[in-house]
Amino acid sequence: MVGQMMRPLDGGRRLIPSLAYTSRRDGYQDGYNICPAQTPVHSGMASKLVRRMYAWRGYDTESIGYQEEDANRVTLAAWLAGEVVATLTLGRDSAAGLLADALYSKELDSLRHPDRVFCEVSRLAVAPDYSAPGLLTTLFQAALRYGKEVFAASDAVMEVNPRHARYYQSRMGFTQIGALRQCERVSAPAVLMHQTLGGIIIA
Repeated sequence: MVGQMMRPLDGGRRLIPSLAYTSRRDGYQDGYNICPAQTPVHSGMASKLVRRMYAWRGYDTESIGYQEEDANRVTLAAWLAGEVVATLTLGRDSAAGLLADALYSKELDSLRHPDRVFCEVSRLAVAPDYSAPGLLTTLFQAALRYGKEVFAASDAVMEVNPRHARYYQSRMGFTQIGALRQCERVSAPAVLMHQTLGGIIIA
């Protein structure tokens, strides 16, 4: 049971401005523009990247596809020369719950409270051919900014492969709150990570 039913924020995904990000790679300037995917075509491009990277890691991709319009979910994409080179989806806790409830409902329910709003990071993918130092950091900063300003979120959670848990612990201060389990959605092991948005300091 969700601790608090959240009212959808109609049109909220238009409230965050795009974030320009520039870094040097291979001797020239790469300009990345991070903004919400607001059309079916853009959402499809983001899903295509997620599917490709999940398949490369050996994950199940059947659950990945075009997502219907949902005011409690937003897909952010980093664009370069008309291509999506990194993406993640941010979901706001609602009456429908979070994806992580499938494995970690007890852990999440123990944290839910009327004065706390959870957001969930999922469907993270970065194209290795276009990645640059700081791109993942900037993408997370955009997501957390959206979570605070649009979803009025207080906490962030995400299911990650256990081999990536140390990265989020050391770089962003996340804490593991869920034991190792098998995520049937992608046929891969997962642990649940949590951090308050106010406590996240991205190194």
